[in-house]
Amino acid sequence: MNETPPPPSDADLSALRFRVVTVGGQRRGIKLEEIYWQSLGELAARQGRKLADIVAACETELEGEGNLTARLRFIATRYLRDELSSAKERSNLAVVAGQVRASPSPAFALTGNKHIIAYNPAFLSFVQSRVLRSHLPQPARGLKLSFDVQFVDLVHRLKETPGEPQSAGFTIGAQGQITRGKFTAALAPLSDQDVIIGFILA
Repeated sequence: MNETPPPPSDADLSALRFRVVTVGGQRRGIKLEEIYWQSLGELAARQGRKLADIVAACETELEGEGNLTARLRFIATRYLRDELSSAKERSNLAVVAGQVRASPSPAFALTGNKHIIAYNPAFLSFVQSRVLRSHLPQPARGLKLSFDVQFVDLVHRLKETPGEPQSAGFTIGAQGQITRGKFTAALAPLSDQDVIIGFILA
Protein backbone atom coordinates (compact mmCIF):
# COMPACT_ATOMS: atom_id res chain seq x y z
CA MET A 1 0.00 0.00 0.00
CA ASN A 2 1.33 3.42 -0.97
CA GLU A 3 1.60 5.85 1.89
CA THR A 4 1.46 9.63 1.50
CA PRO A 5 4.92 11.03 2.25
CA PRO A 6 5.07 13.38 5.23
CA PRO A 7 5.04 17.09 4.38
CA PRO A 8 8.46 18.77 4.33
CA SER A 9 9.56 20.30 7.60
CA ASP A 10 10.18 24.01 8.10
CA ALA A 11 13.91 23.28 8.06
CA ASP A 12 13.59 21.54 4.68
CA LEU A 13 11.55 24.37 3.20
CA SER A 14 13.92 27.06 4.45
CA ALA A 15 17.06 25.29 3.19
CA LEU A 16 18.83 26.95 0.27
CA ARG A 17 18.89 24.83 -2.86
CA PHE A 18 21.08 25.43 -5.92
CA ARG A 19 19.56 24.63 -9.30
CA VAL A 20 20.77 25.04 -12.86
CA VAL A 21 18.09 26.24 -15.28
CA THR A 22 18.65 26.51 -19.03
CA VAL A 23 17.15 29.67 -20.50
CA GLY A 24 17.55 30.44 -24.20
CA GLY A 25 20.30 27.88 -24.48
CA GLN A 26 22.25 29.41 -21.61
CA ARG A 27 22.60 27.84 -18.20
CA ARG A 28 21.65 29.85 -15.14
CA GLY A 29 22.77 28.87 -11.67
CA ILE A 30 20.16 30.00 -9.15
CA LYS A 31 20.06 29.54 -5.40
CA LEU A 32 16.69 29.85 -3.63
CA GLU A 33 15.03 28.49 -0.52
CA GLU A 34 13.19 25.25 -1.17
CA ILE A 35 9.79 26.83 -0.41
CA TYR A 36 10.26 29.20 -3.35
CA TRP A 37 11.32 26.39 -5.69
CA GLN A 38 8.21 24.42 -4.74
CA SER A 39 5.94 27.44 -5.24
CA LEU A 40 7.49 28.23 -8.61
CA GLY A 41 7.11 24.59 -9.63
CA GLU A 42 3.41 24.66 -8.71
CA LEU A 43 2.95 27.91 -10.61
CA ALA A 44 4.61 26.47 -13.71
CA ALA A 45 2.46 23.34 -13.55
CA ARG A 46 -0.70 25.41 -13.06
CA GLN A 47 0.11 27.49 -16.16
CA GLY A 48 1.29 24.52 -18.23
CA ARG A 49 4.76 25.96 -18.52
CA LYS A 50 8.28 24.92 -17.60
CA LEU A 51 10.23 26.41 -14.73
CA ALA A 52 12.68 27.77 -17.29
CA ASP A 53 9.82 29.77 -18.86
CA ILE A 54 9.18 31.53 -15.56
CA VAL A 55 12.87 32.31 -15.14
CA ALA A 56 13.00 33.64 -18.71
CA ALA A 57 9.95 35.84 -18.09
CA CYS A 58 11.57 37.26 -14.96
CA GLU A 59 14.77 38.07 -16.85
CA THR A 60 12.73 39.82 -19.54
CA GLU A 61 10.85 41.86 -16.94
CA LEU A 62 14.12 42.90 -15.30
CA GLU A 63 15.68 43.91 -18.66
CA GLY A 64 19.16 43.30 -17.33
CA GLU A 65 18.59 45.36 -14.20
CA GLY A 66 17.65 44.10 -10.77
CA ASN A 67 18.14 40.89 -8.87
CA LEU A 68 16.82 37.72 -10.52
CA THR A 69 16.51 35.72 -7.30
CA ALA A 70 14.62 38.59 -5.65
CA ARG A 71 12.25 38.67 -8.63
CA LEU A 72 11.70 34.92 -8.43
CA ARG A 73 10.94 35.19 -4.72
CA PHE A 74 8.42 37.92 -5.48
CA ILE A 75 6.72 35.83 -8.19
CA ALA A 76 6.52 32.84 -5.85
CA THR A 77 5.14 34.94 -3.00
CA ARG A 78 2.58 36.62 -5.26
CA TYR A 79 1.43 33.20 -6.45
CA LEU A 80 0.96 32.01 -2.85
CA ARG A 81 -0.89 35.23 -1.97
CA ASP A 82 -3.25 34.79 -4.94
CA GLU A 83 -3.86 31.15 -4.00
CA LEU A 84 -4.68 32.18 -0.43
CA SER A 85 -7.05 34.91 -1.61
CA SER A 86 -8.80 32.44 -3.91
CA ALA A 87 -9.10 29.90 -1.10
CA LYS A 88 -10.62 32.53 1.18
CA GLU A 89 -13.20 33.41 -1.47
CA ARG A 90 -14.21 29.74 -1.68
CA SER A 91 -14.30 29.24 2.08
CA ASN A 92 -16.61 31.65 3.82
CA LEU A 93 -19.94 31.55 5.61
CA ALA A 94 -21.85 32.61 2.47
CA VAL A 95 -20.50 29.56 0.62
CA VAL A 96 -21.48 27.30 3.53
CA ALA A 97 -24.99 28.79 3.59
CA GLY A 98 -25.29 28.16 -0.14
CA GLN A 99 -24.30 24.51 0.28
CA VAL A 100 -26.89 24.10 3.01
CA ARG A 101 -29.65 25.70 0.94
CA ALA A 102 -28.77 23.54 -2.08
CA SER A 103 -29.54 20.33 -0.18
CA PRO A 104 -32.95 18.78 -0.92
CA SER A 105 -33.01 17.16 2.52
CA PRO A 106 -33.19 19.02 5.85
CA ALA A 107 -29.77 20.54 6.41
CA PHE A 108 -28.09 22.91 8.84
CA ALA A 109 -24.68 24.34 9.68
CA LEU A 110 -23.57 24.42 13.31
CA THR A 111 -20.59 26.09 14.98
CA GLY A 112 -18.63 24.84 17.96
CA ASN A 113 -20.51 27.18 20.28
CA LYS A 114 -23.80 25.53 19.22
CA HIS A 115 -24.98 28.38 17.01
CA ILE A 116 -26.99 27.42 13.92
CA ILE A 117 -25.57 29.71 11.23
CA ALA A 118 -27.52 28.34 8.27
CA TYR A 119 -30.48 26.09 7.50
CA ASN A 120 -32.63 25.38 4.46
CA PRO A 121 -36.41 25.35 3.85
CA ALA A 122 -36.50 21.56 4.30
CA PHE A 123 -35.00 21.97 7.79
CA LEU A 124 -37.57 24.64 8.59
CA SER A 125 -40.37 22.29 7.55
CA PHE A 126 -38.81 19.46 9.57
CA VAL A 127 -38.66 21.55 12.75
CA GLN A 128 -42.16 22.93 12.26
CA SER A 129 -43.68 19.49 11.77
CA ARG A 130 -41.67 17.55 14.37
CA VAL A 131 -41.06 20.07 17.14
CA LEU A 132 -42.91 23.35 16.90
CA ARG A 133 -46.07 22.10 15.16
CA SER A 134 -46.53 25.66 13.98
CA HIS A 135 -45.34 27.97 11.22
CA LEU A 136 -42.95 30.28 13.02
CA PRO A 137 -40.63 31.93 10.46
CA GLN A 138 -37.50 31.76 12.64
CA PRO A 139 -37.16 28.24 14.10
CA ALA A 140 -33.50 28.79 15.02
CA ARG A 141 -34.51 31.27 17.72
CA GLY A 142 -34.74 29.40 21.00
CA LEU A 143 -33.99 26.16 19.22
CA LYS A 144 -31.63 23.75 20.98
CA LEU A 145 -29.68 21.33 18.82
CA SER A 146 -27.33 18.79 20.37
CA PHE A 147 -25.46 15.72 19.17
CA ASP A 148 -24.97 12.33 20.81
CA VAL A 149 -21.21 12.88 20.42
CA GLN A 150 -19.09 15.85 21.43
CA PHE A 151 -18.71 18.48 18.72
CA VAL A 152 -14.89 18.36 18.95
CA ASP A 153 -14.91 14.55 18.69
CA LEU A 154 -17.06 14.66 15.56
CA VAL A 155 -14.79 17.30 14.02
CA HIS A 156 -11.78 15.11 14.86
CA ARG A 157 -13.37 12.12 13.11
CA LEU A 158 -14.10 14.21 10.03
CA LYS A 159 -10.54 15.56 9.89
CA GLU A 160 -9.08 12.07 10.29
CA THR A 161 -10.96 10.89 7.18
CA PRO A 162 -11.04 13.86 4.77
CA GLY A 163 -13.92 13.68 2.33
CA GLU A 164 -15.69 10.94 4.27
CA PRO A 165 -18.97 11.92 6.00
CA GLN A 166 -19.71 10.71 9.52
CA SER A 167 -23.04 9.67 11.03
CA ALA A 168 -24.30 10.80 14.43
CA GLY A 169 -27.49 11.26 16.39
CA PHE A 170 -29.14 14.58 17.22
CA THR A 171 -31.77 16.03 19.52
CA ILE A 172 -33.74 19.14 18.64
CA GLY A 173 -35.74 20.90 21.32
CA ALA A 174 -37.93 23.99 21.41
CA GLN A 175 -40.87 25.18 23.51
CA GLY A 176 -40.71 22.09 25.69
CA GLN A 177 -40.92 19.70 22.74
CA ILE A 178 -38.08 17.51 21.43
CA THR A 179 -37.37 15.16 18.56
CA ARG A 180 -34.46 12.84 17.89
CA GLY A 181 -32.94 11.42 14.78
CA LYS A 182 -29.82 10.67 12.77
CA PHE A 183 -27.82 12.91 10.48
CA THR A 184 -24.79 12.72 8.23
CA ALA A 185 -22.07 15.23 9.05
CA ALA A 186 -19.54 16.91 6.78
CA LEU A 187 -16.92 19.51 7.62
CA ALA A 188 -17.61 22.94 6.13
CA PRO A 189 -14.86 24.38 3.87
CA LEU A 190 -13.74 27.05 6.32
CA SER A 191 -10.17 27.83 7.34
CA ASP A 192 -10.81 30.06 10.35
CA GLN A 193 -13.23 27.92 12.36
CA ASP A 194 -14.76 24.45 12.57
CA VAL A 195 -18.33 24.25 11.32
CA ILE A 196 -20.30 21.07 10.77
CA ILE A 197 -22.87 20.75 8.01
CA GLY A 198 -25.54 18.23 8.96
CA PHE A 199 -27.92 16.44 6.60
CA ILE A 200 -30.86 14.91 8.46
CA LEU A 201 -31.70 11.37 7.43
CA ALA A 202 -35.30 10.42 6.71
